[in-house]
Amino acid sequence: MHDDRERQAALKQAGWCCGWAVFAGVMAACCAVGLIVCGVVITKPVVETKSLEFQETTCTTNQSYLTGRSIRCGCGKDCSSTYPCLRMTVTYVVNNGTVDGVLFDTEQRLNSNGGSAEHEQCATAPCQRDAGQNYRDVLNFNDTYPPGTSYTCLYHPDRPGNVLLTRLFTWDAMFHSMLWTSIFTFLFAVLFFYCLYKCREAKNKVASIPVTIPPRAPGAQPGYFLPQPPAYSEGGQSMGMQPPPQNIYSNDTKTGYYNYN
Repeated sequence: MHDDRERQAALKQAGWCCGWAVFAGVMAACCAVGLIVCGVVITKPVVETKSLEFQETTCTTNQSYLTGRSIRCGCGKDCSSTYPCLRMTVTYVVNNGTVDGVLFDTEQRLNSNGGSAEHEQCATAPCQRDAGQNYRDVLNFNDTYPPGTSYTCLYHPDRPGNVLLTRLFTWDAMFHSMLWTSIFTFLFAVLFFYCLYKCREAKNKVASIPVTIPPRAPGAQPGYFLPQPPAYSEGGQSMGMQPPPQNIYSNDTKTGYYNYN
């Protein structure tokens, strides 16, 4: 009886451990995906463009025009759209000197189109399902910063030809996005392997507990679960054979009539 209770407790522990292992594994996988997404969306543009090293200045739009290229973009699952490419050139003053550059709205846009040909250096890239709305958004951006307008912008001392309108991600945003996703990925991974170990330990404990077989009922014989057939007496002696029943309707083969005895 004690072994049965111990076995049930071990089975319950194994079930709990396996359930927690599944939960921890799913959460670790989700955190790992989040870590990859943060690395691609936030860290990669910041590192490649060195946007944290950009310095603030004042820009004036020199020229803005549509290059004639329609850029295709993805707007979600099974969704693609297009937007017209608007190229804008600006002038800003550094160390009492005037510098010309190409304007990009964020470091993501600079990272995507900064090294492209002139007709693909797009200042902004709205990407909604409705291509007509994208076209209107590009025109609104052009109307906001028309030629002759001055506004605050960012430039890099080592690469003065590329100018940012705004810095999308700061050092704190990049640091915290990578820090917390890394911590949670590590913690859930440790929890997953710990629960997996405890689950295996509990299963081994269940396998080591002997199964108690209940005692056999008195007079029971192995393999016999039905009562003895009526052809045998209680003492095991064969009963005498009974004569077959007689047919009271006998047929006289000579006359063809039935005799009723």
